[in-house]
Amino acid sequence: MESAALDEMMDAYDEHFVLDNTLMLKWYPTRVVQMAGKGSLLELGLGHGYSTAFFAQRFSPYRVVEGSPEMIRRFQSRFAPGHVDIVQSYFESYETGDRFDNIAMGFILEHVEDPGLILGRFRKFLRASGSVFIAVPNSESLHRRFGHAAGLLPDMEALSQADLDFGHRRYFNRRTLTKLVEEQGYEVVKVEGLFLKPITTEQIEQLSLSPSVLEAMMKVGVDYPELSNAILLQARPLM
Repeated sequence: MESAALDEMMDAYDEHFVLDNTLMLKWYPTRVVQMAGKGSLLELGLGHGYSTAFFAQRFSPYRVVEGSPEMIRRFQSRFAPGHVDIVQSYFESYETGDRFDNIAMGFILEHVEDPGLILGRFRKFLRASGSVFIAVPNSESLHRRFGHAAGLLPDMEALSQADLDFGHRRYFNRRTLTKLVEEQGYEVVKVEGLFLKPITTEQIEQLSLSPSVLEAMMKVGVDYPELSNAILLQARPLM
Protein backbone atom coordinates (compact mmCIF):
# COMPACT_ATOMS: atom_id res chain seq x y z
CA MET A 1 0.00 0.00 0.00
CA GLU A 2 1.42 3.40 -1.03
CA SER A 3 2.24 6.02 1.61
CA ALA A 4 -0.36 8.48 0.24
CA ALA A 5 -3.07 5.82 0.48
CA LEU A 6 -2.08 5.11 4.08
CA ASP A 7 -2.34 8.81 4.92
CA GLU A 8 -5.80 9.04 3.31
CA MET A 9 -6.93 6.02 5.33
CA MET A 10 -5.73 7.72 8.52
CA ASP A 11 -7.67 10.86 7.60
CA ALA A 12 -10.82 8.78 7.10
CA TYR A 13 -10.45 7.20 10.53
CA ASP A 14 -9.90 10.61 12.09
CA GLU A 15 -13.07 11.91 10.42
CA HIS A 16 -15.27 8.87 11.04
CA PHE A 17 -13.67 7.29 14.08
CA VAL A 18 -16.82 5.76 15.53
CA LEU A 19 -17.64 4.25 18.88
CA ASP A 20 -17.04 0.61 18.01
CA ASN A 21 -13.53 1.32 16.73
CA THR A 22 -12.67 3.20 19.91
CA LEU A 23 -13.95 0.37 22.08
CA MET A 24 -12.19 -2.39 20.16
CA LEU A 25 -8.84 -0.63 19.76
CA LYS A 26 -8.65 -0.04 23.50
CA TRP A 27 -9.87 -3.55 24.42
CA TYR A 28 -7.84 -5.54 21.88
CA PRO A 29 -4.34 -4.82 23.30
CA THR A 30 -5.43 -5.77 26.82
CA ARG A 31 -6.49 -9.19 25.53
CA VAL A 32 -3.22 -9.65 23.64
CA VAL A 33 -1.24 -8.91 26.78
CA GLN A 34 -3.27 -11.43 28.79
CA MET A 35 -2.62 -14.17 26.24
CA ALA A 36 0.96 -13.29 25.33
CA GLY A 37 2.52 -12.77 28.70
CA LYS A 38 5.92 -11.09 28.51
CA GLY A 39 8.75 -11.07 26.01
CA SER A 40 9.42 -9.17 22.79
CA LEU A 41 6.79 -7.88 20.40
CA LEU A 42 6.75 -6.88 16.74
CA GLU A 43 3.63 -4.92 15.76
CA LEU A 44 2.41 -4.21 12.25
CA GLY A 45 1.17 -0.64 11.84
CA LEU A 46 0.72 2.30 14.20
CA GLY A 47 -2.94 2.96 13.44
CA HIS A 48 -4.27 5.42 15.99
CA GLY A 49 -1.53 4.52 18.44
CA TYR A 50 -3.74 3.16 21.23
CA SER A 51 -2.30 -0.34 21.07
CA THR A 52 1.22 1.00 20.53
CA ALA A 53 1.12 3.22 23.60
CA PHE A 54 -0.27 0.29 25.62
CA PHE A 55 2.21 -2.31 24.34
CA ALA A 56 5.16 0.02 24.89
CA GLN A 57 4.70 -0.30 28.63
CA ARG A 58 4.48 -4.10 28.60
CA PHE A 59 6.86 -5.58 26.02
CA SER A 60 10.61 -5.27 25.61
CA PRO A 61 12.11 -5.14 23.09
CA TYR A 62 9.19 -3.67 21.15
CA ARG A 63 9.21 -2.70 17.48
CA VAL A 64 6.55 -1.29 15.13
CA VAL A 65 6.71 -1.52 11.33
CA GLU A 66 4.87 1.40 9.67
CA GLY A 67 4.85 2.37 6.01
CA SER A 68 3.63 5.95 6.29
CA PRO A 69 5.94 8.78 7.44
CA GLU A 70 2.85 10.89 8.15
CA MET A 71 1.39 8.23 10.46
CA ILE A 72 4.71 8.10 12.32
CA ARG A 73 4.67 11.88 12.68
CA ARG A 74 1.08 11.88 13.96
CA PHE A 75 1.82 9.11 16.44
CA GLN A 76 4.85 10.92 17.83
CA SER A 77 2.82 14.13 18.22
CA ARG A 78 0.01 12.37 20.13
CA PHE A 79 1.90 9.94 22.35
CA ALA A 80 5.14 9.86 24.28
CA PRO A 81 5.76 6.14 24.82
CA GLY A 82 8.94 4.99 26.47
CA HIS A 83 10.64 2.42 24.28
CA VAL A 84 9.13 2.11 20.80
CA ASP A 85 11.46 1.21 17.96
CA ILE A 86 9.56 2.45 14.89
CA VAL A 87 10.81 1.19 11.52
CA GLN A 88 9.48 2.86 8.39
CA SER A 89 8.89 0.06 5.90
CA TYR A 90 6.10 -1.58 3.95
CA PHE A 91 5.07 -4.94 5.36
CA GLU A 92 5.74 -6.64 2.03
CA SER A 93 9.40 -5.58 1.98
CA TYR A 94 10.34 -5.50 5.68
CA GLU A 95 13.37 -7.60 6.62
CA THR A 96 15.15 -8.26 9.91
CA GLY A 97 17.45 -10.84 11.42
CA ASP A 98 15.65 -10.54 14.76
CA ARG A 99 13.13 -13.06 16.05
CA PHE A 100 10.25 -12.09 18.32
CA ASP A 101 8.22 -13.82 21.01
CA ASN A 102 5.03 -12.20 19.73
CA ILE A 103 3.77 -10.52 16.58
CA ALA A 104 0.62 -8.37 16.59
CA MET A 105 -1.46 -7.80 13.46
CA GLY A 106 -4.35 -5.77 14.81
CA PHE A 107 -6.80 -4.82 12.03
CA ILE A 108 -4.17 -5.13 9.31
CA LEU A 109 -5.13 -8.06 7.10
CA GLU A 110 -8.37 -6.48 5.88
CA HIS A 111 -6.27 -3.64 4.39
CA VAL A 112 -3.40 -5.39 2.59
CA GLU A 113 -3.43 -6.65 -0.98
CA ASP A 114 -2.32 -10.20 -0.09
CA PRO A 115 -2.96 -11.22 3.55
CA GLY A 116 -1.51 -14.68 2.98
CA LEU A 117 1.77 -13.15 1.86
CA ILE A 118 1.96 -11.04 5.03
CA LEU A 119 1.24 -14.02 7.29
CA GLY A 120 3.79 -16.16 5.47
CA ARG A 121 6.55 -13.51 5.47
CA PHE A 122 6.24 -12.63 9.14
CA ARG A 123 6.22 -16.23 10.32
CA LYS A 124 10.00 -16.28 9.79
CA PHE A 125 10.34 -13.38 12.25
CA LEU A 126 8.58 -15.36 14.98
CA ARG A 127 10.36 -17.62 17.46
CA ALA A 128 9.35 -21.28 17.35
CA SER A 129 7.54 -20.91 20.68
CA GLY A 130 6.05 -17.53 19.78
CA SER A 131 2.53 -16.41 18.92
CA VAL A 132 0.94 -14.18 16.33
CA PHE A 133 -2.18 -12.22 17.29
CA ILE A 134 -4.57 -11.27 14.50
CA ALA A 135 -7.63 -9.05 14.78
CA VAL A 136 -9.99 -8.56 11.81
CA PRO A 137 -13.57 -7.36 11.23
CA ASN A 138 -16.17 -10.14 11.15
CA SER A 139 -18.54 -10.39 8.17
CA GLU A 140 -20.92 -12.56 10.20
CA SER A 141 -21.30 -10.33 13.25
CA LEU A 142 -24.67 -10.28 14.99
CA HIS A 143 -25.70 -6.87 13.65
CA ARG A 144 -24.74 -7.87 10.09
CA ARG A 145 -26.71 -11.10 10.46
CA PHE A 146 -29.74 -9.08 11.55
CA GLY A 147 -29.28 -6.73 8.60
CA HIS A 148 -29.05 -9.68 6.21
CA ALA A 149 -32.16 -11.38 7.65
CA ALA A 150 -34.08 -8.09 7.34
CA GLY A 151 -33.10 -7.74 3.69
CA LEU A 152 -30.99 -4.66 4.37
CA LEU A 153 -27.67 -6.40 3.63
CA PRO A 154 -28.04 -8.77 0.66
CA ASP A 155 -24.34 -9.71 0.67
CA MET A 156 -22.73 -10.45 4.04
CA GLU A 157 -19.27 -9.82 2.56
CA ALA A 158 -20.21 -6.45 1.04
CA LEU A 159 -18.04 -3.44 1.87
CA SER A 160 -19.80 -0.21 2.81
CA GLN A 161 -18.65 3.23 1.70
CA ALA A 162 -17.15 3.68 5.17
CA ASP A 163 -15.20 0.42 4.70
CA LEU A 164 -13.84 1.72 1.41
CA ASP A 165 -12.93 5.06 3.00
CA PHE A 166 -11.05 3.17 5.71
CA GLY A 167 -9.09 1.24 3.08
CA HIS A 168 -10.76 -2.11 3.75
CA ARG A 169 -10.39 -4.66 0.96
CA ARG A 170 -12.30 -7.55 2.54
CA TYR A 171 -14.10 -9.01 5.52
CA PHE A 172 -13.25 -12.24 7.29
CA ASN A 173 -15.23 -14.68 9.40
CA ARG A 174 -14.00 -17.38 11.74
CA ARG A 175 -13.87 -20.02 9.00
CA THR A 176 -12.04 -17.95 6.39
CA LEU A 177 -9.56 -16.52 8.89
CA THR A 178 -8.77 -19.95 10.34
CA LYS A 179 -8.28 -21.40 6.85
CA LEU A 180 -5.93 -18.59 5.84
CA VAL A 181 -3.84 -18.87 9.01
CA GLU A 182 -3.51 -22.65 8.73
CA GLU A 183 -2.57 -22.44 5.03
CA GLN A 184 0.37 -20.22 6.00
CA GLY A 185 1.85 -22.74 8.42
CA TYR A 186 0.29 -21.82 11.74
CA GLU A 187 -1.69 -23.71 14.36
CA VAL A 188 -4.69 -21.87 15.82
CA VAL A 189 -4.41 -21.70 19.62
CA LYS A 190 -7.34 -19.50 20.60
CA VAL A 191 -10.16 -17.51 19.00
CA GLU A 192 -12.32 -14.94 20.76
CA GLY A 193 -14.71 -12.13 19.88
CA LEU A 194 -14.32 -8.37 20.09
CA PHE A 195 -17.52 -6.42 20.86
CA LEU A 196 -20.82 -8.28 20.73
CA LYS A 197 -22.77 -5.60 18.88
CA PRO A 198 -26.49 -6.33 18.30
CA ILE A 199 -27.35 -3.13 16.39
CA THR A 200 -25.59 -0.48 14.34
CA THR A 201 -23.17 2.00 15.85
CA GLU A 202 -25.56 4.88 15.12
CA GLN A 203 -28.36 3.09 16.97
CA ILE A 204 -26.09 2.35 19.94
CA GLU A 205 -25.04 6.00 20.15
CA GLN A 206 -28.69 7.10 20.11
CA LEU A 207 -29.34 4.91 23.16
CA SER A 208 -26.67 6.72 25.20
CA LEU A 209 -25.65 3.49 26.90
CA SER A 210 -23.55 3.68 30.04
CA PRO A 211 -19.84 2.79 29.94
CA SER A 212 -20.57 -0.30 32.05
CA VAL A 213 -23.04 -1.62 29.44
CA LEU A 214 -20.58 -0.99 26.62
CA GLU A 215 -17.87 -2.76 28.57
CA ALA A 216 -20.25 -5.67 29.12
CA MET A 217 -20.63 -5.98 25.34
CA MET A 218 -16.86 -6.35 25.14
CA LYS A 219 -16.70 -8.90 27.95
CA VAL A 220 -19.55 -11.07 26.67
CA GLY A 221 -18.17 -10.94 23.13
CA VAL A 222 -15.02 -12.81 24.18
CA ASP A 223 -16.97 -16.10 24.18
CA TYR A 224 -18.78 -15.46 20.88
CA PRO A 225 -16.28 -14.83 18.08
CA GLU A 226 -18.75 -15.98 15.40
CA LEU A 227 -21.18 -13.22 16.43
CA SER A 228 -18.89 -10.39 17.52
CA ASN A 229 -18.04 -7.30 15.53
CA ALA A 230 -14.43 -8.49 15.14
CA ILE A 231 -12.37 -11.63 15.71
CA LEU A 232 -9.13 -11.98 17.69
CA LEU A 233 -7.09 -15.08 16.87
CA GLN A 234 -3.89 -16.41 18.47
CA ALA A 235 -1.75 -18.80 16.44
CA ARG A 236 1.66 -20.44 16.68
CA PRO A 237 4.00 -21.58 13.90
CA LEU A 238 3.90 -25.27 13.10
CA MET A 239 7.15 -27.06 13.76
